[in-house]
Amino acid sequence: MICSLVFVNVAVCVLVGFTRFDLFDTIYGSLQLFLVLQFTYVVLLLQGVNKMVDIISNRVFDTYNRFSPSNNHQNESLSTLRTLNRFVRDEKFKRTQARVADTQAREAQLFDIKENIPDVQLAHRRSFMGLSCQNCTMTSRESLVTKATETLALRNILDYRLPFSKNGFFQRSFAHLYQVCELKKFPYAQVADVTLRDERLKRAVETATAQQFRDTENGSEEFYQELLMSNQRRSKKLLIDMRSTLSDFLLRFTSWVLYKLLPCFLTSVVVHPGQVEMLKEAGKSSLPLIFLPLHRSHLDYILISFILLNNNVRSPLVAAGDNLRIPFFGSLLRGLGAFFIKRRIDPVMGRKDVVYKTVLHAYMNNCLRAGHNLEFFLEGGRTRTGKPCMPKYGVLSVLVDSFLDGSIEDALLVPVSVNYEKLVDGNFVREQLGQPKEMETFGNAVKGIWKVLNSNYGMMRIDFNQPFSLRELVKTFNMNSNMVAPLNGHKMLKSNPSVNSLYGTDVVSEEQRGLVAQISKHIIYDCAQSTSVMSTNALAYLLLTKFRDGANIEELVDALDALRKDLEYARRDIGFSGDSIDVITYAMEMLGPALVRKEKPHNTADSDVIKPVTLLPNVIELAYYSNTLVTHFALDSLVAIAAQAIDPHAQAIDPHAQAIDAHAQAIDAHAQAIDAQVTHPSSEVGHRELVEATLELCDIVQYEFLLCKPCQSLEQVVTSCVDELVYRKQIFLVDTEEETELSRRSRRIAKQFDDNDNDYDEGPRKVYRRNQDPAAVDTLRCLRAPLMPLIECYATTAFALDKLVGRQLLEEELVRETLNELKERLAQGTLEYAESVSVDSIKNALKLYQHWGILECHSEKKLRLYYLRENQDDSESVKALYQRVNKYRRSK
Repeated sequence: MICSLVFVNVAVCVLVGFTRFDLFDTIYGSLQLFLVLQFTYVVLLLQGVNKMVDIISNRVFDTYNRFSPSNNHQNESLSTLRTLNRFVRDEKFKRTQARVADTQAREAQLFDIKENIPDVQLAHRRSFMGLSCQNCTMTSRESLVTKATETLALRNILDYRLPFSKNGFFQRSFAHLYQVCELKKFPYAQVADVTLRDERLKRAVETATAQQFRDTENGSEEFYQELLMSNQRRSKKLLIDMRSTLSDFLLRFTSWVLYKLLPCFLTSVVVHPGQVEMLKEAGKSSLPLIFLPLHRSHLDYILISFILLNNNVRSPLVAAGDNLRIPFFGSLLRGLGAFFIKRRIDPVMGRKDVVYKTVLHAYMNNCLRAGHNLEFFLEGGRTRTGKPCMPKYGVLSVLVDSFLDGSIEDALLVPVSVNYEKLVDGNFVREQLGQPKEMETFGNAVKGIWKVLNSNYGMMRIDFNQPFSLRELVKTFNMNSNMVAPLNGHKMLKSNPSVNSLYGTDVVSEEQRGLVAQISKHIIYDCAQSTSVMSTNALAYLLLTKFRDGANIEELVDALDALRKDLEYARRDIGFSGDSIDVITYAMEMLGPALVRKEKPHNTADSDVIKPVTLLPNVIELAYYSNTLVTHFALDSLVAIAAQAIDPHAQAIDPHAQAIDAHAQAIDAHAQAIDAQVTHPSSEVGHRELVEATLELCDIVQYEFLLCKPCQSLEQVVTSCVDELVYRKQIFLVDTEEETELSRRSRRIAKQFDDNDNDYDEGPRKVYRRNQDPAAVDTLRCLRAPLMPLIECYATTAFALDKLVGRQLLEEELVRETLNELKERLAQGTLEYAESVSVDSIKNALKLYQHWGILECHSEKKLRLYYLRENQDDSESVKALYQRVNKYRRSK
């Protein structure tokens, strides 16, 4: 019988197992089913034995009771029976009482619910970041997003878990390998051969050859053919060096390796599933996706491709600088989708390199036609300061030209925001202090990877903005020409493109320059607004702007709570959660003692004081993390600086004054407010004057920040910011000048007899009085702090231009002279902020003064020569420029 049971079990298992698709699953499934059946039989057998034992025991006791003498045990049996009856009655009574008590409790609870309103604590809803502009892309904003995608919770992609249905032995044991094997396979066409046959490239080669032939004295046909063959060989070599060899197998293998390596140095890589769902829906269209991320680290493009691949979105071709074309790693990046472009184009025989630009244009064009997605960085390179860089227009101009000439029907632009708790690439302190950048080599790459794998960089956050149509954006900009023209009479920045860049070439016409510039600025602005704020950003910002002299943990907790409320009010996403005290402790650990230290106060009874390291070079790295929030509060800071500058009672800082007294810096804020109220009780600022001064400051920092979208009026944005500070922050008190009845009647009569309403619509002049409340005074002081290092750097750079009077200097020499001036002033104490010493800020100041018509710059190859314009080449002009900027450095 047992043998027959085993035979039946094996037959059933084999029949069920062969319904699987492969041999391994057949054997494993059959064995699993066999074991389950045997266990079931054992259980049933044991149950049967127990039942049989119970039956036999009952029959034995019945027989014993039937044939045993009744006289000896009759009383005992009756006693036992009465005891059992009493026990049954007691148990029944208890059950009845329990049912009654449950019924009464339910009725009382229902009554309480009906009569009393429960205290419901609604969970905080996280803002869904990255929606496209409602003014420029209204149609795109209404697509791809649903309420379900908005409410999804954040997900750590490193914490991969198989679906419940995938519960096989192989799937459980090799989950990551199973994941990459199950990914959707996309065809990645190679377009190098097609590009060589492109008609535009052939015409460019012929044009370059003809130009070279005309510039030489040899007019023979053989020489022309030699030049033609040389340019053809060069175009082929340029294409081979440029092209990508994107491989599906290499993508999958690298994805599996990253699943193993990323947890070694990152605790999590966080994305929003709703944003990924948008990309999946957009990928179903026939339009190419153009990913435009902010650039902070070399890890950016690797992780973006990793996320897209593992969510079945076609991996993009990535435009990479030719400096990354190093042995082994260059080939690896090429196989992962990188195509290498030159950052600067060297002129050929004194003319524009038409051949290279056409090769790039033709290659990108054919990639888009073949269905590839693209990815490139509008900033050109990694940010050295933590702030988004001003956009470079080269690669985007090629994309816009491809759309305008009909090569592609449309494209979906996807801004991408990237942020790290701790920067993986290390800091850029050396470069900010004037030292040259270290070139990428094989040895440096290996050392960097080894260092990264043995460190902890915390969390990384990637936000994919809502894809929007390039066609719709171009149509909106063309319909609203005021977006490209100067707004409200204020001259907008119009940069002069370099002849060594991709922008401003024969590929892009003059009419398209403004369009490309506005699209680029809009994307950078959107990326900056959707960047999540990390815990290290918040702590660094608070320490550098509010607590430079240190604070205890309680003060930091209160300040962080207030900052979190401000960010939530502004609908900025916060990349951390939990109690503020835990967030501060964690951020201190991530930043390390080189940037933030904890000190014991002189009075041991007091709690520890947390201080930022404000000495060079450490403070530059700390400012990098702070600048993520400085970008958010830039406009508020400009208004606060302007309000202090036009205050008639504020004192200008003498650049040659003695060092700031340490005891004066330690005065309590409450004492300062009382002193200000007694000394200057009528400190007033006019609304119009405040807005004008803020707009002038916006003009000064135009190379540092994008303060509004191109489709917005900067003046209206500034006015809204002033109103926000007045009515929400209450740093000013509103005082409207009273208007007499005679003046109101005169204005009404004049309006009736004049067709122009412009001069008579203005009401009473709005005036702000400084709020002398200690909290308002402290808020104004903290708002000024974020941008004061820039003002100090720009003013010192203007002062250093006196070295150019009657002479010329190379950019490297001029920057070094300015750095020395900054360091000297910092040592003397006439500079308050050590982070003012920054090469990037100096170069941006030089661009500004060139834009203002003070400087001239002559570029030849990789050298830039600066000199003062002829009408500005004297000390008085330099002094006037210095005073123009330095007037915004006012005492607290």
